[in-house]
Amino acid sequence: MRTPTHSDILWSKIRLAEGRLNSASNLFWNHPDLADLLPHFLIQLHRVMRGGIALMQTARDRAASLAADPVARDTAAYLTLHIEEEKDHDQWLLSDIESLGIPAEEVLQATPLPAVVSLVGAQYFWALHIHPVTLFGYLIVLEGYPPITEQLEEIRQRTGLPATAFRCLKSHAEDDPDHIATLNRTLDAMPLTPEQTKFLALSAFHTIDAVASVF
Repeated sequence: MRTPTHSDILWSKIRLAEGRLNSASNLFWNHPDLADLLPHFLIQLHRVMRGGIALMQTARDRAASLAADPVARDTAAYLTLHIEEEKDHDQWLLSDIESLGIPAEEVLQATPLPAVVSLVGAQYFWALHIHPVTLFGYLIVLEGYPPITEQLEEIRQRTGLPATAFRCLKSHAEDDPDHIATLNRTLDAMPLTPEQTKFLALSAFHTIDAVASVF
C-alpha cells in the first residue's frame, strides 16, 4: 500500500463533510422554482468569482513575501498561474447574466449574501494570519464539485432558460477536472507541516459550510 499523499489526506477529510454540500446543492438544482432562483444564484456566483481573483492576488502576494518558506514559494507560483487561468471568468459570467435581461450595473451593485461574505472573507484571515497555503482548501472544494455538462443541459431544458446563461458554468464543468488534478499534484509536492495540513482541512470545512449556505 502506498503512503497517502497530502491531497489524499485532505480529500479523505472533505469526504467526511461533503454530505452537507451535496444535500444543499441537490435541493437547489432540483428546486421546482429553479428558473426563478438561478439568476439570483448566478449574481451571487459572480460576487464569488470577482472577489476570488482579488483574494488569490492577496494570498499570492503574502506567499511571495515569505521568501524563505518553501511551501509559500510553491503557493505563490501556483497562484500566479491560476490567477491567469481564472482571468476574465467573472466577465464571462456577467455576460451570461446580461443575456437574461439583467443589466451589468444591477449585478455589480447587488448585495452579497452573508454566506458569500463568509466564504470569501474567511480566506483572507486564513491567508494573512495563518498561511497562504490554506487557500488550497478553498480552491479544492470550489474546483472539485462543478456540475457536469450533461447536468447543465438537463437543467437548461428543465428551466427553459437560454443556453447563453450556462456558458460560463459549462466552461468550468469542462476545465475544473484539469484544475483539480493540478491542485492535487501541487499540494502533494509541498513539504507541508502537520500544522499546515490541519489548517488546510479547516479551510476546506469552512468552504463546504459556506457554499452549502449559499445554495
